[in-house]
Amino acid sequence: MPSHQIIDATGLACPLPLLKLKQALHSMAAGEQVVLIASDVNSLTDIKRFCEIAGHSLEIISQENQLFEFLIQKKNS
Repeated sequence: MPSHQIIDATGLACPLPLLKLKQALHSMAAGEQVVLIASDVNSLTDIKRFCEIAGHSLEIISQENQLFEFLIQKKNS
């Protein structure tokens, strides 16, 4: 199972959840995964668009109440 870390960005407004994700990905190896939990509805668009542009794999998007959970796998170099 791939290793992963969890980023809790609940309560943070755009663009802070995305910035926290970028920071985490910078220190990760290719193929590693990160779970991002955010409460800002703009994160749905921001994270999806960022992953498409940067080439990272967006594995799971779930929504429960006002929380969004993303599973992102860092692209292979």
